[in-house]
Amino acid sequence: MNNCCLSPKETSEALILTAQKKASMTTQKRMLMSMMAGLYISLGAQGFMVAYENVLARAAVFPVGLMLIVLVGGELFTGNCLMTFAVLQKKIKAFDYIKSLAQVLLGNFIGALIVVALLYFGGIYNNPSLSETIVKIAHSKLSLTFTEALLRGILCNILVSLGVWFATTANDTTGKLLGCWFPVMLFVLTGYEHVVANMFYLPMAAIYDSAITIQQILINNFLPVTIGNFIGGGILVPVVYYRIYHK
Repeated sequence: MNNCCLSPKETSEALILTAQKKASMTTQKRMLMSMMAGLYISLGAQGFMVAYENVLARAAVFPVGLMLIVLVGGELFTGNCLMTFAVLQKKIKAFDYIKSLAQVLLGNFIGALIVVALLYFGGIYNNPSLSETIVKIAHSKLSLTFTEALLRGILCNILVSLGVWFATTANDTTGKLLGCWFPVMLFVLTGYEHVVANMFYLPMAAIYDSAITIQQILINNFLPVTIGNFIGGGILVPVVYYRIYHK
């Protein structure tokens, strides 16, 4: 290790140690931290909404959510998929890994719904341009085929998990912020699917369009995107680099 950053192998080892800590958390702590992570991602998603007309601006502001998680603390499903490293090294049990991811996913959803409620009752979406835009975004997401949503989910979490990897690599605040920003900005700019962000977009849109149903949200988007996010960040990235650095 040098004073600037960790090497790729050192970073993968640091991710394994982090995964052990995550797996040993109490349920209460994990739920609170995952709720905060869902809240932070939703705040970044709301920034995306405000800057929607400018493609570069909306991609630039969304990564604030991951920056808050990394620097303040939070448990994010997409980033926690990297816990696979520790499972492969037999440092945590598969059951604890699955339980942790499931609880974090639930907590992220609760956090996203808190932001939906705050924005709705705060009157932010009384602005017709915002409510119309989020309904348009929701219909675009719900019109994807299962395969399209799945593949966009894979592409998304290749980048988000690498954003977490970059942040882990850095030893200083500036490096962590830039490490979060570049990969996440790229996934937003290119239009991939992030299940936790969608936990904000789709319920908020459903308030303003009764044609959007819970079944549509769960089956048409959450299911394939969650699977895709897991494949990208929980299988592709950690399995490949486990083979490279630890096998």
